[in-house]
Amino acid sequence: MKRFIISLLITIGILFILFTQISLQDLSRLLKNLNPYWAIWGAIAYLLAILLRAIRFRWLIHSRDIHLPELFRITVFYHLSLMVLPSKLGELSYPYFLNKEGGLGMTEGLASLITSRIYDFFIVLIISLFAIIGFQGLLQMNFTLTLSIAVLFTLLVVFTFFYMTHLLMWCSWIVGRIAEGTGLKHRKVILWIQKKIHEIAEDFYAIRARKTYFSVSLVSLGSWVAIFFVFYAFMRGFGIEVSFLRLLIGSTVAIIANALPISGLGNWGTLEAGWAAGFLIAGLSKEEAISSGFGVHIMIFLICALTALFCWVSSRLSKEVKKS
Repeated sequence: MKRFIISLLITIGILFILFTQISLQDLSRLLKNLNPYWAIWGAIAYLLAILLRAIRFRWLIHSRDIHLPELFRITVFYHLSLMVLPSKLGELSYPYFLNKEGGLGMTEGLASLITSRIYDFFIVLIISLFAIIGFQGLLQMNFTLTLSIAVLFTLLVVFTFFYMTHLLMWCSWIVGRIAEGTGLKHRKVILWIQKKIHEIAEDFYAIRARKTYFSVSLVSLGSWVAIFFVFYAFMRGFGIEVSFLRLLIGSTVAIIANALPISGLGNWGTLEAGWAAGFLIAGLSKEEAISSGFGVHIMIFLICALTALFCWVSSRLSKEVKKS
């Protein structure tokens, strides 16, 4: 409850600040003027991105073969959870649904989730790198410093991926040393934590042993291209003219801001704040930058919620048919 209240207060605070810069009428007018043609293309691209991420999960799961429709449903529920649960708790919904619907262990689900996030960070960093190179004049930053930071983070992500098993074993050793120093070494909770860390490390090793680096990277890139097209389609649908490259800059800032540990209720507020900052850099007016952030987020939420409802109904009907 405490975490929920803190997340709610963060969301309310950010939304209050943003709505001092625009009015509800601005947002309402934006949504009413949405072009159905571009809305349909945005919805198709979003479903394609979810499908590609489900395929990626299928390639990362090593212990058993899960049917793609089932993984698609789990991925949809997972993405909806990201938008409604507080303080990044939505991330844990994926291993939970994978365990409940697919019968996989929580540690394997967590390992495949972390691995997918590492691929996401890598792709977003590479996209950011190209955006920085292509828009040196627009961004008005120290190019050498910014480029160095982007390259450093990219190398850090690659290192983390290839040495995750060793890093986890090191974490297990640290937990053991701390427990030994505090006299808690033989407590069941410490032994349980160390056991789970070892299991996740083994799952990471099994994922790497499959050597699906290229295929997973390609699907990850495809999913992000689809996501960026979702942003582009809805911006066009709202009547906001922005080039795809400028949209790349603005939305990348929003994605990076959304990944920060400061989180409200779901990703409401943080995404809009990052979106507004990014598109102000990209040259949009304050009103367009803020209202379009809300508009895109609302449309994505509606598409995901409706898809989740369809998946839930179809799953229930399928179970009823099996029982009969």
